[in-house]
Amino acid sequence: MHDKAIAATAFFALITPSFAYAAKPPLQLKPTSAWQVDYANDHCRLARQFGEGDDVVHATFDRYGPGEYFRLTLAGNPMRTAVQKADATVQFGPVEKEQQLYFFNGYLGKMPALVFASGARVAPPSDSELLAIQNRGKDDEWIELAQISEERHKAIKYLTVGKPLRRAVTLETGSMRKPFAAMDSCIDNLVASWGVDVEKHKSLSRSVVPKQSPGRWIVSSDYPLDMLSVGQPAIVEFRLSVGADGMPTACHIQSTTRPKEFDDAVCRSVMRRARFEPALDAEGKPLASYYRNTVRFQLP
Repeated sequence: MHDKAIAATAFFALITPSFAYAAKPPLQLKPTSAWQVDYANDHCRLARQFGEGDDVVHATFDRYGPGEYFRLTLAGNPMRTAVQKADATVQFGPVEKEQQLYFFNGYLGKMPALVFASGARVAPPSDSELLAIQNRGKDDEWIELAQISEERHKAIKYLTVGKPLRRAVTLETGSMRKPFAAMDSCIDNLVASWGVDVEKHKSLSRSVVPKQSPGRWIVSSDYPLDMLSVGQPAIVEFRLSVGADGMPTACHIQSTTRPKEFDDAVCRSVMRRARFEPALDAEGKPLASYYRNTVRFQLP
């Protein structure tokens, strides 16, 4: 199935110190572990360690359903930065273009970490795809992005993070074809656990389609008051079970960064407001399916 992008674009201005991380060559970190795939209850995690001693970096790629998007987290001393939240420059090189991914500065255990709030993929949208996304109206159809081929995954040699780091860091990942293939197998098992027909979903003539913009499902008044008073942000990954009639039948929180108040707010809101055109199998017949998305609670 094709990934689809929602035209919800936020712009952030940030004043940064005048230093230039490019003045130094990137810190090159070789892998110091094999790739590991974690078959968790509600997501699949691809993880690997790079570097040694004070330069260790743990890279994790979390995927919550089929498709090419993942949640990227990079933790370790080389990820330390005074910038709390902004866009980071990320490149899966040498072939793919550099892209901007929004992150929060946090910790993984005691390690400083860049937690990327933006859904990441190996390649950013093309110029024409990006233009279509930016020009998309609130109630327009979703924009389908071209699939990334196995050949492009194979061509990847490294992952580089530039700003906001004082010194860019390059993780020598090597080819990502086999690691992502292992992740795909994990996702097949995950989707099967949701009670949907995995094989039929590989040949859908239409995925579940929201009847209105998902941006209207959760409004500012849904922000938990206790969390609002302390300015608490959150990222919540959720999944809806959707019946053959297009009605949501259950809400599942797949991952959350903050207190349960946010989880409750998300499920309460989307179950009340979300409505869909049902998924259609290869013969055009409606079938039970699911819908996934991410909610980011953040004050201006």
